Amino acid sequence: MRTRIAVVFACLGLLAAGAALAAPIPGQPDPVHGKALAESLCTNCHLVASGQDHVNADVPSFHEIANMEGQTAGDVTAHIILPKHPMPQIPLTKAELADLAAYILSLRDKP
Repeated sequence: MRTRIAVVFACLGLLAAGAALAAPIPGQPDPVHGKALAESLCTNCHLVASGQDHVNADVPSFHEIANMEGQTAGDVTAHIILPKHPMPQIPLTKAELADLAAYILSLRDKP
């Protein structure tokens, strides 16, 4: 009986450790959260992910934005903070901006 309890606790400990490793690192941008933000805020104009139905043909996709020469997280963030017409101003926190930029840059073609 004690062995069975010890095995159960050991398994629970391993599950908890795995969940902790899978969680985003505090203070680091989270591209998964950035994707969720993009899907809820940006899909009216930008092609955010494959399988999307609606997109504005005159607006670059996130894949195109990610692959612009010299594109950095700071550049992406700056364009969101100070948008050019017709992009609306979207109030986001600093962490949300970082997450969104991390998601966009995660779409960059691999060399």
